[in-house]
Formats: sequence, C-alpha cells, structure tokens
Amino acid sequence: MENARALNERLRNIIKEVSSKTGGEIKKDLLDEISRNMEEIISEHSRAQTQDLLHALNQAIKKV
Repeated sequence: MENARALNERLRNIIKEVSSKTGGEIKKDLLDEISRNMEEIISEHSRAQTQDLLHALNQAIKKV
C-alpha cells in the first residue's frame, strides 16, 4: 500500500512538471505568434500612413 502511495505521488509530480513545461511552451508559442502579428499590423499601418502622407504631399505640390 505504501508503494502505491509513493508511486501515485511520484506520478502526480511528473504530470505536474510535464503540464508546467507544456503550458510554458504554449505561452511562448502564443507570445511569438502575437509578436509576429503585431509586427505585421504595425508594418501595414506604417505603409498606409506613408501612402497617405505621400498623397497629401502630392496634392499640396499640385496646388502650388
């Protein structure tokens, strides 16, 4: 009976450790994905802002 309890406790510790590591890797993967998405969004926004600025500059030059 004592061996069964020790084995049960050992298995619980192993499961806890694996779950913790897996959770950490999932969080890392999610953060990497969010980071890539944010970089894409910022890049796209910057391009749009640059186009708007160039268009406004072009319009100002035409008026002069």
